[in-house]
Amino acid sequence: MSLYKGPLDQEDQDAIIQDSRAGDIESLKEVFTTLIDPSMLVTCRDSVSQSSALHMAAANGHLETVKYILSLISNDKLKEFVNLENETGNTALHWASLNGKLDVVTYLCDEFDADPFIRNKFGHDAIFEAENNGKEDIETYFLKKYDVEPESDDESSNEANASEQTPATTDNVEITEGTEIENVTKEATEALKEETAKLSISDN
Repeated sequence: MSLYKGPLDQEDQDAIIQDSRAGDIESLKEVFTTLIDPSMLVTCRDSVSQSSALHMAAANGHLETVKYILSLISNDKLKEFVNLENETGNTALHWASLNGKLDVVTYLCDEFDADPFIRNKFGHDAIFEAENNGKEDIETYFLKKYDVEPESDDESSNEANASEQTPATTDNVEITEGTEIENVTKEATEALKEETAKLSISDN
């Protein structure tokens, strides 16, 4: 039986995205060995954030799922896929760094040359996200591997000013189920904490 190579409807894309988010490798293997051609994985996007399966697996620290997803991507599309940006300009490395997933960060950078210097729409690269969110082990890894220094307050002041002019509230900070949350500033993080204290948010 030949595998499907046509455009995927959003329902199918969402199912693949959710399996990646949950780290369900067995489900993904079933999909890509019996139903859908692996070449179609690069077209899958979350309907809300335009994030890829790699974004979701990386954000939640599912290293084996990350490895499986990347094993399905053809060599000519690997670099573009690894550094793919979602709606807010974040790569899978941004999310893994923000959420403190060191094993995923090192795998993406050491094995696939993921670019830690890509800036999202808030002007933040993956190194800044690690530093800004207190992920010291990831920050240390970046500083050693790329021989860079943390951004000083002066260097990031222009970026911070935009956030300071608009106080973070739950109206202007996106809340996403699970750990793949778009943290913009520490102030925004506090707003998220206040809101999520009222909600039941799980990683499953």
